[in-house]
Amino acid sequence: VYKYDIINLACLKWGVIKNYMILSKLFITLSIFANIFSGNKDIEVNHDYLDSHINLSIKHFESEKEEYEKLNTFNGETVDEIATKLNRYLNSTLKGKGEFIAKYSIEVGMDPYLATGVMLQETGCYWTCSYLTRVCNNVGGNKGKPGCNGGSYRKFNSIEDGIKFAINKLNSYYKKGLTTTEQIGPKYASDLKWAVRVNRYINKLKK
Repeated sequence: VYKYDIINLACLKWGVIKNYMILSKLFITLSIFANIFSGNKDIEVNHDYLDSHINLSIKHFESEKEEYEKLNTFNGETVDEIATKLNRYLNSTLKGKGEFIAKYSIEVGMDPYLATGVMLQETGCYWTCSYLTRVCNNVGGNKGKPGCNGGSYRKFNSIEDGIKFAINKLNSYYKKGLTTTEQIGPKYASDLKWAVRVNRYINKLKK
């Protein structure tokens, strides 16, 4: 009887759980208490002591859940959900890179839709990626050294390096409070319609 009371008590305090991995950890902890009691039916239970330990376990798992969601969700969407949306429009060299873009964007605190929208605008990977992307892994139209074939645009060793650099560049504006395409545009591109074009991609990605 006691072990089912313990589990029910914990579930009521925990509420609705979306992360089953964390929930399973909770049940493992609770099963330890359950095994103790099942071995001695006559054991006298200190409910206050037991309750305090369950509360501590729940707080620990709540903290884990919060950290997990911080690293794996954006505005209520999981990395997998976002990646699925992004991958619909990522082609050529960026094909299948939705998960990488989503994960890294969320990790650094960047909007993955905005980041991907900029990449699509700068690379043409909605169809076929530009020469700069295909040959030099540059997905943000970023300049610098080492140059791509000796030019002013930067070359990266891998497409992942290029993606990270592009996201970090955009995130540098985010950290300054520039969080919309309209705010970032004048700093990022000379094209006066850049924000409008990027927003079109963002709207498609989010649907």
